[in-house]
This record gives sequence, structure tokens and C-alpha cells, in this order.
Amino acid sequence: MSPVSRLDVRPRLSEDLPALADVLMKVHALDGYPVEGVADPIGWLTPPRTFGAWTAVYGGRPIGQATITRATADDDAARIWHENTGGDLDQLAIPARLFIDPDHRKNGAGGALLSAIRNHAENHGLEVAFDVMLKDRAAIRLYEASGCTRIGLIEHHHGDGKMEPAAVYVVDRPGPRGGRIQ
Repeated sequence: MSPVSRLDVRPRLSEDLPALADVLMKVHALDGYPVEGVADPIGWLTPPRTFGAWTAVYGGRPIGQATITRATADDDAARIWHENTGGDLDQLAIPARLFIDPDHRKNGAGGALLSAIRNHAENHGLEVAFDVMLKDRAAIRLYEASGCTRIGLIEHHHGDGKMEPAAVYVVDRPGPRGGRIQ
């Protein structure tokens, strides 16, 4: 059986949270992601305005997750998206909290989670924009390989006056007759 055939992405269950919190701590120790929230990993995994969350399961074990939230005017990615498109923030979703256990990367889980986000947003008639810190190069490679387009740069402020440069991306989706909507 190939590794990909053992991968499943499904809606996140509350019983997934402890295992995902453990994975998050492993990711943080290796990658420094997230830069905030590890003091309360389960709280970080359940952000306000969540309207979708998925778990990547490999061999029956949660190995990663992604969340999608509603946009607000104080979100930097939403601001950049609005400046670029003039779109209504009520029509925008923000992916968040996407991570994969380092021992299970490159098995398609990240792309599968991103597809779940894309499909959920499309089913709700929403556009998708998000930010990613420039230090997270593997995440950027995933997003760009998945057809996401960079539309701007921001500074992500966190902690006690710390700052990380970040890029804002949109998730492109197929348009009429196979074209792309950006």
C-alpha cells in the first residue's frame, strides 16, 4: 500500500485536538511555527470566526490540520486583498492554522488540506486570501505549487513587539472555460 493511499482528509473532530496539539508542538520545535499560541495549543487551534476545519489523517492518526475563518477588517491579508480587488470582506475567507507533522510531509497532506479549504470556500461563494511568514519557505513552496498567487507583503506583529515579514496570497480557483480567477 502506498503512503498516499493511507492519507485521508476529513472534517476535524473535537477528539482530534489533543493529537493535533502534540503535532503542533513538534512543528513549533522544528520550524518555529507558529510564532505565537503554543502556550495554549488547543485554543490556538480553535480561532474565533472559524467556519471550517479539517484533519489530515495518516494510518488512522491525525498528522495535520487546517482551519478557515471569516475575514475581518483588522486582518492584514483581508486588507491587502481588498486593496487589490476592491472586493467585499463578507465574500472573503481566511485559511489559518495549516500544518503537517514533519515526519509526514511530502505525502500530499498539505495539498489535500489546501484543496479542502478551496472547495469549502467555493461551495460558499467565497474568495480566499491569507498571509504566510517569509521564513516559512516550505509553506510558500506548497502554496505556490498549488496555484496560489502572491499579491502583497506585510509585517506580522506578534509577542512583545516582535515582527516577521510575511506575504499575502490568494487561492486561485478555476474560472469559466478553464480560465483563472485571481
